[in-house]
Amino acid sequence: MSDSTRRNPGPADEAVPPWGWPPATASGLAGWLREFVLDGVEALLDRHAPDGRLPRVFAGHAVEPDVTADLIYTLGHLHRGGVERIAGTPIDEVLRTQLAGIDGARTHTFFSYRVAETVLQWGPWADNPLLAPLDDDRRANVATACDSSDWIELLDARILPRNYAAVLARCELARLRLGLIDEPGVVDDLVARVVEVLGGTPAHHLDDSVHGIGRFDIYTADVWLFTEPLADRIGPLWLDGLRTALGLVERTLADDGTAVAWGRSTGSLGAALTVELVASSLRHELGDDSGRWLARGRRAASRLPGWFTDGVVDAHRHRSPYGYRGPFRRLQLTLDLFGKLAWAANELELHRDTTAADDTALDTPLDELVRFDDSTTASVWCTRGPGGSVVVPLVGATRSDYLCAPRSPGLFEVPVDSELACWAPVAVVGEHRHTVSGLPARVEHGQGWATAEWDGLRHGAELDGEAGPADLPGTVRATWRRDGRTLHVTWEVELDDTPRALWWSVPERADRPLRVEWRALGGTAGRSDAVLVDGIDEWRSFWSRAHRVHQFDATPARRSQVELRVTPALRVSSSAHGHHYHRSLVDPMADAVVDLPLTWGPLADPEVDRDAVDLFHLHWPEWVAFDDLEAHRRIVEDLQARGIPTVWTAHNLTPHDPTPTGAPQTDYDPVYRLWADHADAIVHHTHGGLKRFVGRYGRGRARHVVIPHGDFSSLWSDRLVERSAAEVALGLPPARIRIGLVGAPRTEKLVGEFLDGVVGCERDDVQVVCWSLRDDEPVPDDPRIAVAEPYRMVDEATYALRLSACDALAFPFDPDGGMQATGTVADAIAAGLPGLCSDWWFLRESLGEAAVPVGHTAGPVAAALDALDDDILEAARMAAVARRDHTRWSDVAARTLTLYEQVLTDHWRVGRISD
Repeated sequence: MSDSTRRNPGPADEAVPPWGWPPATASGLAGWLREFVLDGVEALLDRHAPDGRLPRVFAGHAVEPDVTADLIYTLGHLHRGGVERIAGTPIDEVLRTQLAGIDGARTHTFFSYRVAETVLQWGPWADNPLLAPLDDDRRANVATACDSSDWIELLDARILPRNYAAVLARCELARLRLGLIDEPGVVDDLVARVVEVLGGTPAHHLDDSVHGIGRFDIYTADVWLFTEPLADRIGPLWLDGLRTALGLVERTLADDGTAVAWGRSTGSLGAALTVELVASSLRHELGDDSGRWLARGRRAASRLPGWFTDGVVDAHRHRSPYGYRGPFRRLQLTLDLFGKLAWAANELELHRDTTAADDTALDTPLDELVRFDDSTTASVWCTRGPGGSVVVPLVGATRSDYLCAPRSPGLFEVPVDSELACWAPVAVVGEHRHTVSGLPARVEHGQGWATAEWDGLRHGAELDGEAGPADLPGTVRATWRRDGRTLHVTWEVELDDTPRALWWSVPERADRPLRVEWRALGGTAGRSDAVLVDGIDEWRSFWSRAHRVHQFDATPARRSQVELRVTPALRVSSSAHGHHYHRSLVDPMADAVVDLPLTWGPLADPEVDRDAVDLFHLHWPEWVAFDDLEAHRRIVEDLQARGIPTVWTAHNLTPHDPTPTGAPQTDYDPVYRLWADHADAIVHHTHGGLKRFVGRYGRGRARHVVIPHGDFSSLWSDRLVERSAAEVALGLPPARIRIGLVGAPRTEKLVGEFLDGVVGCERDDVQVVCWSLRDDEPVPDDPRIAVAEPYRMVDEATYALRLSACDALAFPFDPDGGMQATGTVADAIAAGLPGLCSDWWFLRESLGEAAVPVGHTAGPVAAALDALDDDILEAARMAAVARRDHTRWSDVAARTLTLYEQVLTDHWRVGRISD
């Protein structure tokens, strides 16, 4: 963070935290942004211009005058915001150094007005104190830098786009106010042209193309910000246009705060535009709500630190901006962004008492088709639901960024400035590839869906090509439909000619795996594949780079119909990551889940970004933060603040073992109750467990479900051996009936009572092997107890031998104890072993007919052992094997995955608790 002594102290200053979620007030956000810009500029100058003079070359590219102009512009806004020094040097001295060295003759258009407007902050040209120390030649050079009047003839000749009228109007207006010109006629003429451009459509959405093809993009909104210095000359049209721009971004805003996620110049500039629009909305009291707009600004600002390293924008590293903003303009883009943010900070500070709404206020349901122009089909489908915000643009231009692929930065992204078409059909005829591009012939919208139809496919990938008939005529229809987190897209392609190749491609980020399901309809044939493209530049988006591309290679035909179903993998952080229960549950989920380690508490993996978690799966609360109630409370609050729902598998009612601090088990009740009140869903292994849990902790607000404990067949099926072989390997004496006691000792597990029952029974053909004793537990002296060892963890092969050697497992659990389940039942089912069980409801419900009742005290155990015969054991063994049909992990995983989706949908509808 920067040294606060560099700026004037004042009531607008709030404590600015290290980069993270910005403060919730307008003045707090203003201070956060100003400090962010100041730190960035100082880092840039310290590393690359320690003497205050910008380098002539940067990473193999000449540094052009536009960089100097943008630095001047940024410094001017910092000065207006109260910043007095840059890296210890008075800011006016730093500015003067830049002005003295500017290349006036090669500074033009955008950069002319930025120099002129900055100089104007110090007053008219004649008595300007900023310029006073400069000699006449340098002052003349600065005047030249402000002058782009010779570009007006290029505008007259239609060599420049029409929107350059606004650029040149700002240049001439600044010169007029400086006193460098005294004739307002040129400004008036340029403003009249601006009005003609801005008023081109009744809805005031700017078509930024030269040929009127419907190129609606980030500049459709940005143009109203850009022309704000001309607002009083433009008249009421300007306020109407700003209102339209705000309404558009209210609908197109992405989950990461990007204002407009398609077309050129988005990415980092899309985040900056949102911040700028916040400032303008507050200044002019427009938009849906000032608190909601400030929340949008906070969301966008929170992502800004991820766009910079050492004061230089990272838009070119591992991702790409548009071609005309390539690496040769890296420093210019950096300072362009800083200038926008510094301007916004100054505007926001004027509205210091405005407080942001909860971030969740931005996540309300949305399903709307925004039409840009009532005379054409140009539009964008905006949808917001449990999977976040997604937009599908239906606009002109035929470059990759303008095609009708779903956009959601961080999830659904497409290559930048490319001919690679994604999510849409690509047909090759001759040497040309064709795809759907340009405005559709028809667009329809209904609840949860949108449909567009084209008159065929077009080749080429133009930013401003002229509209015309399809190069490959036919009828092409697409329908997009949203179902929770899943996006369904159906394509019907009927062409006049048969292409030699036809395909669809869906790119996927490495950190956001997608489950892509292809379905060929109506006799269409083809095959799907996934191709690694990691590291290939052409698959870079504005935000990241694709890791792989899902593709469907259709058998060429004149008529094809394909449906794709795309669901983002759920990013689930588990408190039992790596445990065999967790592995057994998650492995069958395959590509539906991204398996993340514990992300909260003292045992958390610091490498995992908490904001990259969709859902937290809690197992044993004591594994998260031990018995530290306040630590648990902080974790719950953080989950709530981030809007991350919690699913809790309640394996027990209280910890099995004493706490690490030595506290009694009952001290965990507040911890368990906290999680019971917080959880969105609680999984119980049995109905009896659900009843006991609710009786102790209440229902809370959770959805309570019963999903059985899966059996561990997958763990043991390859390791189990013949009984005789296991007997030899373990050195056990022969026995007709061998009963095992396995698993960790528990307070509720009455091993001693069972052993006493063995001593009390009258038969001599029973043998007990016990690997489940406490260290200090006494053992009766009886030859039928062949093994009596304290519990120790053993490797899987040894444990499988123990299971293989047994004819039954004993479960002498106290029915009135605090346990909700035991995983050793899953081992019994996996090994096909009967269970000699107490009256504990969990055993009866989990084992069914595989449970042989024997009680849990010595007397009933002895009587039951005496009554045990081969028929009882065989019937129970067959029942244990049959029980696997109810406890397959694939079924358990499927039901759990369904629960995850239900929880995310419910949680999104209810809304997150604000930070």
